Amino acid sequence: MKKIDLTAISTETINPKTARLDKLSPLRLACVMNAEDFNAARAVKKAAKQIAQVIILAAQTYRQHHKIIFIGAGTSGRLGVLEAAECVPTFSTKSGEIIGLIAGGKSAMFRAKEGAEDDEKQGAEDIRRVCHAEDLVIGLSASGRTPYVQGALSYAQKIGAKTTLIACNNVSAKADVFIYLPTGAEALTGSTRLKAATATKMALNAITTGAMALCGKTYGNLMIDVRPSNKKLDARAVRLICQITGVSEKQAQLLLKQSGRKVKTAVVMQRKNLSRARAEKELEKVDGFLTKILDEKK
Repeated sequence: MKKIDLTAISTETINPKTARLDKLSPLRLACVMNAEDFNAARAVKKAAKQIAQVIILAAQTYRQHHKIIFIGAGTSGRLGVLEAAECVPTFSTKSGEIIGLIAGGKSAMFRAKEGAEDDEKQGAEDIRRVCHAEDLVIGLSASGRTPYVQGALSYAQKIGAKTTLIACNNVSAKADVFIYLPTGAEALTGSTRLKAATATKMALNAITTGAMALCGKTYGNLMIDVRPSNKKLDARAVRLICQITGVSEKQAQLLLKQSGRKVKTAVVMQRKNLSRARAEKELEKVDGFLTKILDEKK
């Protein structure tokens, strides 16, 4: 196995600001950690142009009914799985549209399988099972060098899929778009579950939320495509209908039921005085963009 030069990886270097971490008081520890976390936001800001490029790629991929696939190892892999899972209740995405893969398989979400990240062939194999041409594969690797992720991206490019790498080290990335998040040395040397993970999560938040907004899954900043799958989300759906249409809570609950529990459909039914079937057709005509129906010029 090729020897890894940790001195060449910025997230593995020693942070002089936290050199006496074990000597700090609890309050000082909290303040120092918080001060370091601000670097995560700064790193994401520096990558805004590249993040915007991936937002466009992700929106195009989703609109064309191809898959968005996050893949990584360890903390990075868990972040990808989390991002994919959270798109379901937030944007009503369907199973298989946005996928998260982690080295070591599903069990690695709950129990670390650190050696799995070194398997480049397995990364290629895991992508082979789910990826097709025109899909978007987003590799997640704090170091930018994870063999599992490199194998996945290489295979994805080979079959014509679009590729992105999100990393916190400036590497020669084999991807269509490279999002470099310069978070620097961690407060705890090499622990990339800290700033590197925070910055990665922020970038993923921007990509998925931005892409879904471009696909008509928001109305202004309202979560209009929420899937009301529990009591809290059910209450949110009712509140959204009330906010946009001005009806009472009781009327909103009835509209939600009549619409098949789809907020956008309920809103169009009420605002345009349409049946559920007609409201769904109107939404289909405008690719689901509620603003094109409600804010159209008279």
